[in-house]
Amino acid sequence: RKSSESEDRQIQSIDDQVNRLKELAGSLNLSVKKIYTEAKSAKKPNNRRVFDEIIERIENGEADGILCWQINRLSRNPIDSGKLSWLLQQGILKSIQTIDRQYLPDDNVLLFNVESGMANQFIIDLRKNTKRGIDGKLERGWLPSLAPLGYLNDKLAKTIIKDPERFNLTRKMWDLMLTGSYTPPKVLEIATKEWGLRTMKHKRRGNKDYSLSGVYRMFNNSFYAGIIEWGGKQYNGKHEPMI
Repeated sequence: RKSSESEDRQIQSIDDQVNRLKELAGSLNLSVKKIYTEAKSAKKPNNRRVFDEIIERIENGEADGILCWQINRLSRNPIDSGKLSWLLQQGILKSIQTIDRQYLPDDNVLLFNVESGMANQFIIDLRKNTKRGIDGKLERGWLPSLAPLGYLNDKLAKTIIKDPERFNLTRKMWDLMLTGSYTPPKVLEIATKEWGLRTMKHKRRGNKDYSLSGVYRMFNNSFYAGIIEWGGKQYNGKHEPMI
């Protein structure tokens, strides 16, 4: 398993994990029933079809062991970890083999529980640190998410700056709207057909017509007036207001 969690970005790719584990299976003379891979977070229980299928097949007696990179590749929550621990204690699961150690039914349950508990604690700490970082950014007057149309995220300075290609164009859209003579669909039509408004170009997406729903969100976003709304609170933004 590999997801977008910050720690997981340091984990070897799924292909590398599989190749190394195939070598380990060969050296241990293990019969591999099936190779499962997923690119999903394991921080929530009952959220991974692949994991559920593995547990079901083991409970049905189709296999009696799991080979994985590390315990935290299997679970980062106490519910899924508890399922694995219980299957081990019952002897239904005869082995969980990682790249550097083995967990067996007769082992002290503390060993497995400590390892799985550390994986769960990582998620708890990550959530706290993320919230602390978001709160700090808001207090400093910066939006902790993707900048709206007309602005850009300065990834180095961790601030919000004007989009040199779209700031003035977006301001012109506001000018039309504030006259009271144009509807959002008409503003979008003018911006797209006459002014050439397009979404930002990325490697695999972007450079498309801006959506009507996006225009409605824009005209209801107090960010353009220098105010950041987040979690039911308002913060004075340090970005340059457009209106």
